[in-house]
Amino acid sequence: MFIYPALFVLYGFRFDKKTSKKIQRPCLILINHQTVIDHLAISMGFKFGMNYVATDSIFRHGFLSKLMVALVRPIPFSKGSSDLSAIKNMMSVIRDGGAVAMFPSGNRSFFGDESTIVQGIGKLAKKFNVPLVLVQQRGGYNTIPRWKAKPSRGKITAVVTKVVSPEEMAAMSVAEVDEIIQKELSFNEFEYNKTAQIVYRGRHKAEYLESVLFYCPQCGSMTGLFSEGNDFMCRDCGAKVRINGTGFFEKVDKAKNLPETILEWGRLQLEYIKNFDFSGFTGKPVFSDNDVEFSSVAYAKKEALLGTGTVALYADKLSVCGQEFPIAEITTAIIGARKMTVYHGDNVYSILAPFRTNFMKYMISNYLLRNKALNIKEEYYGY
Repeated sequence: MFIYPALFVLYGFRFDKKTSKKIQRPCLILINHQTVIDHLAISMGFKFGMNYVATDSIFRHGFLSKLMVALVRPIPFSKGSSDLSAIKNMMSVIRDGGAVAMFPSGNRSFFGDESTIVQGIGKLAKKFNVPLVLVQQRGGYNTIPRWKAKPSRGKITAVVTKVVSPEEMAAMSVAEVDEIIQKELSFNEFEYNKTAQIVYRGRHKAEYLESVLFYCPQCGSMTGLFSEGNDFMCRDCGAKVRINGTGFFEKVDKAKNLPETILEWGRLQLEYIKNFDFSGFTGKPVFSDNDVEFSSVAYAKKEALLGTGTVALYADKLSVCGQEFPIAEITTAIIGARKMTVYHGDNVYSILAPFRTNFMKYMISNYLLRNKALNIKEEYYGY
């Protein structure tokens, strides 16, 4: 098939097929999630077809959606909500002797590590009573970051790290199966590349990084970060770093307090928001952005535009193009980098923003404020 050579030429992708050649259907395949090509790339590593569990947004893009449906036969899942129909469809595929593939985190990596892996996926694996196949991808984050418009030329590898038989799982608790999944799929791109030393080639390595990083650890600004070429800097204090060939930051100017990696930076900004005082922001917004498109979303269907205007987050609500949502009643999810989905009861909405808009600050704050309002102790911030 032409796709596998194309993935190698464009992205340096290889699947270690020695690790997958003995695997047969039916089975459940779990994969860490790094890039937009993961669905296609992992499919190339097995001698049989598979049905992917994918966010229902995959069905809203015209011809591209039709191509994806034909190639990976996705089972739609609504991100940010419980979707029992998806589980029923997965079980149907397994009963028919098929293979179900999914990314348990449900999220492409924002910062270079694996997003939160859903607890309880081990219960599903035990219930299916088929081999559990665990696949790890490496090198994808710095090759095709979700926030970047143009990929770099790097080296992506995928390998089956472990296969757990139904008999082995039967003797384990759900927690033990969850622990195995967590161990095999957790991945830190930057720790990996300290040893692998993959060189990523491209002239715009920092392009649009401000769509996931919004906080400057040097001066505390949440509005000053911007990217240009390989450089990432703060307008407010002049701090500047440059992404080098291996994906790490090199300090250029006034960057004493800036971290070495995107992952470290992401952790610093999360801690900043967790300690931020929102109490004075009921009458004025904490954040706001202009020129967004606001649409309603029907399950696995195209979106219907409701209006254009401003999105703003307050301590107690999210305002989008004149419509207000109480912060305790919504959850949010980022699709790609430029789109945020809002779940409010049975209704689903999407907000599409210009390049360089940062939805991460809205999502983190939404979960923090919602959890406080509802007295939820779980520390989950949308990724």
